[in-house]
Parts: sequence; structure tokens; C-alpha cells
Amino acid sequence: MKKIIIIVAGVLVLLGGGGAGVYFLKPDLLPAFIRPMDAAAGKDGKKTEAHIAEPEVGADLDVFVVNLAGPGPSRYLRTILSLAVKDEHDKEKIKEASGKIRHSVIMYLSERKAEDLSDLEGKNKVRQELLKKISEAVGDKKLVSNIYFKEFLIQ
Repeated sequence: MKKIIIIVAGVLVLLGGGGAGVYFLKPDLLPAFIRPMDAAAGKDGKKTEAHIAEPEVGADLDVFVVNLAGPGPSRYLRTILSLAVKDEHDKEKIKEASGKIRHSVIMYLSERKAEDLSDLEGKNKVRQELLKKISEAVGDKKLVSNIYFKEFLIQ
């Protein structure tokens, strides 16, 4: 009886080791639903990605402090923005137009109410509108690809 248990255990260990060897060393032999994620690229070993993100350079703007609109006690917003551009040349264009950009941002933000900016949906809406305003101020709709809040404080 002991011999049968030892033989069965040995067979199971060999099968498990063989399966692990195939899984890690020859994953292309396995069906696609079992295959590891990094082996899904194919037999040539080259991974094909559906979307490759373009590199971005951040053009940081100075701090913005604006009074928010609305009744009641005065509330203000302090924020720091970073503009995503393609390269250092575009970053220099942003620096050259920083006066127009700051004016557009301050005028837009000072019209907002604290309630409009308190939730995630409101912040995302402001990001989209700021992207439009900054693109208009710079005069090139493709110069700035995204806007990031580095700091966002309402008091």
C-alpha cells in the first residue's frame, strides 16, 4: 500500500513539474485562455500594443489664487496647473504666452463657484474648459494636449 501511495505521489509531482515547465518555458504550446499575459504577444516574442502613449513634457505654471464667485463669505481657490506638451520647444512657446494663459485662467476660474469645483465631475469639467481657454489664448489647439492639477485647494 505504501508503494502505491509513493508511486502516485511521484507521478503527480512529475506531471505538475512538466505542466509548470510548459507554462513557463513554452507558453505558446498552451491554449490562449491559459497562456500567461506576457506570452500573448505571439511566437516572434514581439508585443503588439494597441495604444502607445506619446511622451509628454510638463510645462508648469505659477500658482493661481483667485476669489470664487457666489454669495456668502469670500472663498478662494489656490491651484497649480501643469500643461502637457509634446517637447521642450512647445514648452518654450507656453512660457512666451504665459501672460495670455494666466489671464485666461484667472478670468475663467474667478467666475466659478465653490460648489461647482467640490466634486470630481466639476473638476474634470473645469479641466476641459481650461484646455479650451488655454488653447484659444495660445492660438494653437494642438499645442497643449492635457491639463493636470498639481495642487487644488478651496478655502
